[in-house]
Amino acid sequence: MEVSSTAPNFPVLGIVELEDLTLGVFQVKQAVSYANEHVDQDGEFEILVSTETEGMLMASIQSKHSNRKVYKAIITYNSVTALEWACQCPNGNQAIGCCSHVASILWYLGHARYLPSSTTQRCASYIDAFIDAKSAPSSSSEASESDDETLYSLT
Repeated sequence: MEVSSTAPNFPVLGIVELEDLTLGVFQVKQAVSYANEHVDQDGEFEILVSTETEGMLMASIQSKHSNRKVYKAIITYNSVTALEWACQCPNGNQAIGCCSHVASILWYLGHARYLPSSTTQRCASYIDAFIDAKSAPSSSSEASESDDETLYSLT
């Protein structure tokens, strides 16, 4: 999604406003994780904005508990706040607050897209920090052939 042009009337939301909408800090903390995992390799967060109904959008967010489950979340909004939301997940239509899927969309569109990109990073991107154990230097420069305490060795 092109951040600057997608849902241009979506309200800017501070952390306190997000906590008010989600009724606490838990969903906001979960939202960061869900949103960062939803961002693809190109840094895009796919959200479908209705061309027929102003102030309505939808996104498909993958469950953190099951790779096979994807939930559709719908949000209506105006330039001041999010008005209504629903999600297909088991907690998505609760009477108060919202689920983490909805919270991730609120957090991303209302807050994170205005932050420098260096503040958001996918968890999957940390894999680049790991190296192959075979190429790692040995902890001791001299290996003893009679080292009976060796539990593992690289071959």
